[in-house]
Order: sequence, then C-alpha cells, then structure tokens
Amino acid sequence: MTQRSAKRAISCAAVSAALFLTATPAIAQTVDHAPVNLPASAQMNQDKAGSESWTYVNPNANFTTYRQVIVDPTTVYTGPDAQFGDISQDDRTKFAAIMTDELQSEIGAAFPAPSGPPTADTLRLRVVLLGAKKTVGGVATATRATPIGLGLNAFKSVIGKSGTMTGSLLFAVEGYNGKTGELLFTAVRRRTPDPLDIPATFSTSDTVKAVAHDFAEAAVKKLQNMMGTSPAP
Repeated sequence: MTQRSAKRAISCAAVSAALFLTATPAIAQTVDHAPVNLPASAQMNQDKAGSESWTYVNPNANFTTYRQVIVDPTTVYTGPDAQFGDISQDDRTKFAAIMTDELQSEIGAAFPAPSGPPTADTLRLRVVLLGAKKTVGGVATATRATPIGLGLNAFKSVIGKSGTMTGSLLFAVEGYNGKTGELLFTAVRRRTPDPLDIPATFSTSDTVKAVAHDFAEAAVKKLQNMMGTSPAP
C-alpha cells in the first residue's frame, strides 16, 4: 500500500468512526424527536423548540366523561433512544416501581377504580420510564450547605431550573380508554426535584422518590381539571 493510499484508508476509517459516534447518541436526543417506540410517536408535537416536552391529545377525546381511573404498573422503555446511561437494569426496575407506588397511592385516593371490568368512563393511566440521570450523592447535598450554594439553588427553584448535581427522570404518561383501549393522550416530560428539596439530593433513589411524589400530586390536579371534578377551593 502506498503512503497516499494508507493516508486515504486512515482518513476513511476516521470519518466512519466519527459518523458512528455521532449517529449513536443522536437517536437518544428527545430534543430532536419524540421517543420512537411510543405508540403516538409520529403524532406528538414538541411543546417548545429545543425542549424534551412532547404532547399528543386525541382530538376526539372528551375527558369530562371519565370518572374512574386505573393506574397500570410503570414500565421501563427499551427503545433505541432510551436515556439511562450506565444505570443498571435493576435500578431502572426499582425506579419504575417507585413511580407506580406514588401514582397508585395519590391517584387511588382521589379517584375510584372500577369494581369490575373497566367501563367506558374508566381512564387507564400508564407511565413509561424513558430515562434517568444520576444524582451525585453527597456532592449535591453539599452544594446546598453553603450560603452561596443555597442562594444559587434558591434562585434555580424560583426560575424552575434543576438543582446542582441533582438527577432527573424522563418519562411518558399515556392515557387510554379503559374499555376500548383507545389512546387518548401521551405526554413526554423530564422532571427534577425542587432545588431546595435537600432529602432528594441524598441519592438517585431519593431523587426518583421526590420526582415521583411531585408528579403524582400534579397528575391528580391535572386529571381533576381535565375531568371537571376539581374539588371546591
């Protein structure tokens, strides 16, 4: 092989490697596209350019007809654009269980479940865990221990930003007609605990618990508004 041929071969190999390295993580960017393996992927719209928030609402859905809610166990997403990094399968399953427990507890207290087979007024809620970012335990907590760190995280809390060194959850919540199985809505969201929630900084599991609890409370309020069953103030 001549020197010129060798250089050309090395150059081609470098280009191929670069294409591979950039193509692999690109599919995992929910800022570019909705998760590809979700049923409503092709129908979802990005709520804000550059965000990880995507939404689909069935134009024929009438949420005021629903009065009962079933919460399915949270599942772990296995699509090519899952975003779990080096988080183990066991931890992914554990995080999904935490989400299930919080949702079933909060929603179960606010809405009745059907006593028999789901009827036409039953909403089936399903959460799909799409990804997670780890909390740097100890370090994240320490950033709240100094006046400067506390002030910075207080500011982040006010403007809705995530806390320093604190992880997050990326998930999809889907709503189905409990009787027919028709998909009514899908929403993809990334959530972090409030930056001033110090217990949420102890570990990634604590972060997940905080996110799951906050989301469950917010889901109850959202469902009440959608169904027109909001309690009197």
